[in-house]
Order: sequence, then structure tokens, then C-alpha cells
Amino acid sequence: MLSRSAASGSAVLTAFALTLSAASSGLSAEEAKPTPLGVAACDFHALVNDHTREGLNIRAEPRADSAVLGRLPEIENLYHDKIAADLHVIGVRNGWFLIESAGYGDYDLPKKLPPVYRGRGWVSGKLLTTGLRASTLKAAPDENAADVVELHDSGDATPAFGASEVSVTAILDCKGAWFRIEAPLSTSYYTLKPKLPSDGPRDVVRGWTQGSCINQRTTCV
Repeated sequence: MLSRSAASGSAVLTAFALTLSAASSGLSAEEAKPTPLGVAACDFHALVNDHTREGLNIRAEPRADSAVLGRLPEIENLYHDKIAADLHVIGVRNGWFLIESAGYGDYDLPKKLPPVYRGRGWVSGKLLTTGLRASTLKAAPDENAADVVELHDSGDATPAFGASEVSVTAILDCKGAWFRIEAPLSTSYYTLKPKLPSDGPRDVVRGWTQGSCINQRTTCV
């Protein structure tokens, strides 16, 4: 068993090693921290989908009554476009997502911006969205899983559509680079025809995908 002084020295060396690793890889010390115990690791980017004046609450713990560490409101750019914050999702627990490195990208923003909380914190997946790249939603986070629905027209759709037109109204879960989304079955831009049933309300479809798109000027496909 290590003595108290030896254990303390080991902890210092571990912290020093993490700092060196972060510096050599270009990561901040916050980004280099391991995912907390009990949190499933994820790795994808998303956009804030909260149109309230205050913006999305970033909380200290994965629950609605936890302390607010910061907020991510929409920002109006020089051309009066509404720009949402983007963020890196690194973990999930019960529909709450652990995020870091929030920012607003290069969208002709005003020079004076409100302070942006860029550290780690928890946000509700009900207030996250992203553009899609893949042409299908899967029943499980696996390339070989069955297709739940195709995210493109089958040749007779009017108007024609692709994955980039599909609206993500919530992000439900994640595993590695895979994330599970919810989308309306029908909008003025598309109508989806599921091959498999999914849980949730009758007017939505849910499934797994990978390859998020956070470009707010154009599509990624």
C-alpha cells in the first residue's frame, strides 16, 4: 500500500503528465481531463437549439436543478443572421450531455461578444441539434445495424430531399462518434417513410447516426 506522501507524489506526477500530454497535443488542461466515472464517452459536435433570450444553460451536474455555470445565447451577426453556439459533446448520462469547447465560429460576428463559457458542463439533449451527413438512421450504433429510415427521397418524392434537409429536434443518446437523434416524420421540406418502428411520439422517428454537421452557412454533403 502506498504511503500518504507516496500517493500524493503519484497524483502530482499524474497531473504533470496530463499537463504535458495536453500541451504536446494542443489541448487545454480542461480538454485533456478524462471523462468522469459513470459517464459514457462520446465524441461529436452539435449546435445549441435554444431560442430563448437567455440561451442554453450549462449546468454543473446532469439535472435541471443544478447550478448554472454559463449560458449560450443566440448571437446576431453583422448581417442580422441568428448564429447558434457550437460545442463538443464528450459524454452522456440519462439524456444529459457533457460538453466542452463551446464557441460561435467565424460568421461575421460583432467585435464585442458576451463572455462565452468554454469549460465543461452539462446540457439537455432536448436543446441540441445538428446537421446530418449519413443517408440513413440505424437501429443501433453500428454500421451493420438495420436501417430505421432513409434520409433521402426514393426518386418519387416532391420536393426531392437529402439528409441535410432533415430537422433534428433533439439528441437523445450517444456512444463514441455515434449519436441518437429525433426528427419529425414530415415537414414542408420532406416526408420520411420508416422501415422499422421506433419509440417516441407517433409523428417523429428516432435512430442512430454519425457524422454531425455544424456549418451554419451551407450543408456538409
